[in-house]
Amino acid sequence: MPASGNLYICVGERGYYGASGGYNGGAQYSTINGYTGGGGGGATHIATAKRGVLSNYSSYRSEVLLVAGGGGGSDDSGGDDGSGGTGGGTNGGNAYNNGTLLTGTSGAGRGATQTSGYAFGQGQTSAQAGAPHDAGGGGGGWYGGYGGNDDAMGGGGGSGYIGGVSNGTTTSGVKSGDGYAVITWMPVL
Repeated sequence: MPASGNLYICVGERGYYGASGGYNGGAQYSTINGYTGGGGGGATHIATAKRGVLSNYSSYRSEVLLVAGGGGGSDDSGGDDGSGGTGGGTNGGNAYNNGTLLTGTSGAGRGATQTSGYAFGQGQTSAQAGAPHDAGGGGGGWYGGYGGNDDAMGGGGGSGYIGGVSNGTTTSGVKSGDGYAVITWMPVL
């Protein structure tokens, strides 16, 4: 903790279908061959220095205390289940492809881990993942999730992170919609 004791909080925004990804690392939607996918959700983070969005901390990771990862964008426009993976937790959740939950830990539609994902602080768009049509973008997080690469495939969720705090926990898929942060003062006895 810096001598001043300041904390800097950046609250993530939900992703939108047919619109942008959520602020703070949610992957932008992709329009491919006239089809539109859903944007991934942005991460919420707390840090000891002011650098803006999470991806700006790539070379300053020790300044990050907590990250709540954002969920992956969905692609269920045709009634098929292409739900995005949940965000947060040690690992972001994998997405669904036409109603089937993806397995594995890397590749299109997969959630990020503590050590890998699309990029630090940033989810992957479905266009970057190679989708021929609409698919969901990855959620932002400590590492961002991978975008979907198939029609009816959602994007993977971004991973959470805990560093520099005592007795912290992280849980995946707790909240939908925009992110939030709550700090409760606990006096030291």
